Amino acid sequence: MGQVKGRVLENLVVVPHRPWRRFIYIVLTLLTMAAGVYTSYWYGISQGIGQEKVLYQQRQQLQIELLESIGREDELRQLVAVLENATFVDKESVDGVRQTNRELTDRIAQLEEDVSLYQGIMSPSVNAAGLTIQEVTLVKTASANRYRFKVMLTQVGNNSSYLRGFVGVTIVGVQGDTVTAYPLKDLSIDISDTEIKFRYRYFQDFTGELVLPENFTPDQLQVIAQSVGDKPARLEKAYIWSDLETGNNVGQ
Repeated sequence: MGQVKGRVLENLVVVPHRPWRRFIYIVLTLLTMAAGVYTSYWYGISQGIGQEKVLYQQRQQLQIELLESIGREDELRQLVAVLENATFVDKESVDGVRQTNRELTDRIAQLEEDVSLYQGIMSPSVNAAGLTIQEVTLVKTASANRYRFKVMLTQVGNNSSYLRGFVGVTIVGVQGDTVTAYPLKDLSIDISDTEIKFRYRYFQDFTGELVLPENFTPDQLQVIAQSVGDKPARLEKAYIWSDLETGNNVGQ
């Protein structure tokens, strides 16, 4: 008997045609995505409000402490005047009060600087806007050639969005007879990159310790900050090392 030639029929499954299911699936997917975006947006809003509230509270606390310190300073000045006119008080007691008064005066100066910083961030001047190198400080430690450093960046003006970018810090000086420049990461174990990334709404600081190489005399500390995004900005500042050591030239 001859074989019948032809295609082998495959088993077919008949399913109901329900185009509305695909439509519902697409709608549910879009609703889920929209809900995620909505949640992320309001989370960002709430985070921003929380940060602004913290900044306001910190500024208020600093102002209270500043007023209390100023009042205490006035009391100490009056006490010094009384002690100087009293014949029964020894010189050591007067010197002790004077030292306390000097320390309080230094504290008041620091408080005024901190209040000014917060005020500048929250209520900037008309001409101030965007990325700012707010503060650069150096403090010499007890160890030879070792310093504590701080670099603070701020965003003044519109704080509704985060500022992103990178900042580079370089120490320039003379080693032997050669002008030499060291990236901060080569001198500090606290910094791992030449270009230090930043992301903040109000301010961000970078702190740590650096150790100068042997036979190296520093001359300048250079800071280059670059923001990225819709309105990129680039700032370059050079600070005299000796001024930083004495506490001068730390701001803009």
